[in-house]
Amino acid sequence: MKRLFMTLWRWFVSWNVGLVTAAIAFFASGYQFLLSFASGTAAMLLTSFYMKRRAQRIVASDLLKEERDYIRTQLSEARKKWKRMRRARLKIRSLAMWQKISHICATVDKMIQAVEQQPRKFRIAQSFFIQELDAAVVMIEKYAYLINQPVRSDEMKEALEKTEHLLEELMASAEQQLLEILSDDVFDLKVETKLLEQSLEEQKQSKSVEWREENKYETIR
Repeated sequence: MKRLFMTLWRWFVSWNVGLVTAAIAFFASGYQFLLSFASGTAAMLLTSFYMKRRAQRIVASDLLKEERDYIRTQLSEARKKWKRMRRARLKIRSLAMWQKISHICATVDKMIQAVEQQPRKFRIAQSFFIQELDAAVVMIEKYAYLINQPVRSDEMKEALEKTEHLLEELMASAEQQLLEILSDDVFDLKVETKLLEQSLEEQKQSKSVEWREENKYETIR
């Protein structure tokens, strides 16, 4: 609810800044509608972007120093594990498995980047970074080692097949974690898209009314 209020407030302010800018540009440019519309839209979007970035910095600053240090340390460890997975991937000859591990690496990389930008979201993926990722890198390294051995027992084959199955589950889990981290950004985008659509529609209606009034004036004259 607080996030919705902050988003609406940001758009209320940016909307009014855009209207004022458009009005000033309209009269200053000698009643050129397109120029005033472009100026107003640019001012609105820039104001919204600035307020959003500022709000994110304020949220991050609310974290205690100990929390920030802890998150920074965990992200550093997660990055090391990510690099280990990438190195282990190079030893795997199977194209299908190489693609799966590459997808896991790409997803983990995006998760780390997202949390680096918004540290509060670390809480969403904390269990993944600390538990699942740690187990995953060990499993992938061991899989890469065993898959290249010239001999295989039934027990080894069973372990390799189980690992391949677990990697599929890990890939799905990583994707779900990334979606949860990005959920706030998706919500913001939907709200901003809706408000921008309304803004553009109102501008079109205003231009249509202005055009009809001009035609009416020309007809009467």
